[in-house]
Amino acid sequence: MKVLSKKIISLIIFLFLILTLIIFINFQNPDKLKSYVNKYLWPYTPLKIQVILKIFYDKNYVNQFLNDYNVKFLPNTQFIKLDLKKYNLDFLTNSTGIYNKKTVRKSFYIELVDNNIWIIDNIGSIYSINKDDNFNDESVIDNYDRILSNLKPYQILDTLIVDDKIYFSFVSKNDDCYKFNIFFSKINKNQLNFKKFFTPLECMGSIIQGGRMQNYSHMNKDGLLFTIGDSSTPDFIGGDAQNDSSIYGKIIFKEFSNQEDFTIISKGHRNPQGLFVDNNSVISTEHGPKGGDEINKIVFGKNYGWPIASYGSSYSKKDLKYKKSHEGYGFEEPIFSFVPSIGISEIIKIPENFNESWKNNFLIASLNGRSLYRVKFSSDFKKVLFYEKIFIGERIRDLKYDFNSKLILIALESKGNLGLIKN
Repeated sequence: MKVLSKKIISLIIFLFLILTLIIFINFQNPDKLKSYVNKYLWPYTPLKIQVILKIFYDKNYVNQFLNDYNVKFLPNTQFIKLDLKKYNLDFLTNSTGIYNKKTVRKSFYIELVDNNIWIIDNIGSIYSINKDDNFNDESVIDNYDRILSNLKPYQILDTLIVDDKIYFSFVSKNDDCYKFNIFFSKINKNQLNFKKFFTPLECMGSIIQGGRMQNYSHMNKDGLLFTIGDSSTPDFIGGDAQNDSSIYGKIIFKEFSNQEDFTIISKGHRNPQGLFVDNNSVISTEHGPKGGDEINKIVFGKNYGWPIASYGSSYSKKDLKYKKSHEGYGFEEPIFSFVPSIGISEIIKIPENFNESWKNNFLIASLNGRSLYRVKFSSDFKKVLFYEKIFIGERIRDLKYDFNSKLILIALESKGNLGLIKN
C-alpha cells in the first residue's frame, strides 16, 4: 500500500506539473515562467520525475552522461566486478555543511576493533557494531553498543588506532575561538578515558579542517604524523600556511614519549584530507580552492605552495590569481592535480589479498566527486601511473580495509550509510 500510495502521489504531482506548464507555456515573459516553476513546482517534484524531465528538456544534463563513457559504474570496474551493499546508520548525529549551512550530512569515521566495527560520528559519539550480527539482508543497522567516553568535542576530524590506543583529532570551541586537539585513550569496549596528546594554544577564528593522522617514525622516534588545514577562507584571506610560527597549513610530527615538543614536517598546505604512510614514504591528498585538488609526496622541510601556487582558481575574486607553477617559485610540485577538483578525501592502500588485479593499488575517496579513484603510483611515489574512476553516488568521508573479511569499508556521509565493498 505504501509503495502504491507513493506512486499515486508522484503521478498526481507529475500531472500537476504538466498542467501548470501547459497553462503558462504561452507566457510572453519566459523569466516569469521559469521563476514560478523553480519556486513553486520543482522543489516538490519527485527526484525520478526531475530526472525524466531533465532528459527531455536539458541537453547539458544528457551530455554529462555521454561525457562519462569511461567512468565505471558498479558492479563493473576495469578488471573485476565489485559488490556494494549499503547499511543505514540511523543513530548518527546530523551536521551542517561548513560553507553552506543549508546542507545536512551525517559524517563519521570507521575503526576496526577485533570483530567489531567502531563508528565515530561528527561529535564524537562512539558505536560498536558486531560484524557477525548485523550484515544480513537488512538495510538498517539497529543492533549496536554505545561506548561511553569523557570527551566532548565540537567536531571530530579523524580517528586512528595505534597498538592498544585510539586517537581522536578534533576541534574544540570556546566562544569564537576554535582550537585543534589530539587526545588518546586506551581501548576499552565499555568506556574510553581520553587524555591530552597535542593541545596547542593557537586560536582560529573559523572552523578547522584537515586532522588526518598516521603512525610514523621520524629521526628514529615513534609518534603521530598529522595534518592541519590553513586558517584562511575558501580563497585566501589571512591564512597561516606560510607562517613558521603557526601550526595551521602544516603537516606535523609529535613523538609518543614527548608531551611538549613537535616538529613541522612540511608547510604550504590548504586542507589535507587524506594521509598515507608506507615506511619512509608519505602521501597526502589535499583540497585545492576552486579546482586543483592535489596528491603530494611529503618530504621533510619542503614547502607545497599554498596560498601562492595552486592549479585551482579563486571562488569569488577575479583579481586573485594563484601561480600556475610550484617549481618555478621554489615550491614542491604535486604528484598529480585534479582539474576540475573532485573534493578529495582519504587515501588507503589495498592489500594483495583483495584481488591480484589490484596489486599495489590505492583507493582515493572523494566528497563532491562521489566516487572512488583506483590509483597506481610509480615505485618511488613520484608519479601517478594511472587512475580509474569508480562512481559510488555519495560523499565518501572515510575508508578502511578489513584484511580478514577482505572488505573495503566506506563512510558515506550524504545519507549516513556504511558501505561494504567486496570482490
